[in-house]
Amino acid sequence: MNDITMYNDEELSLLFMNDESLYNDFMACVRRGRFDYLEEIVKDNFIYTSEQFTDLEETFNNEIEEYNN
Repeated sequence: MNDITMYNDEELSLLFMNDESLYNDFMACVRRGRFDYLEEIVKDNFIYTSEQFTDLEETFNNEIEEYNN
């Protein structure tokens, strides 16, 4: 488990946007419209704050909106 609780609220989103493997997982979830799959990846790999998780959810929703346009 990677503890990221000491980092800023955007850290979880940044990890998914800047790591190739995590980004591929993120985009696969976006294409399927399945945030619950992404949530499982997060729960299995990170110790995070609720603010970090909320930011990731917002990033996911923004990406879904962009993907569908």
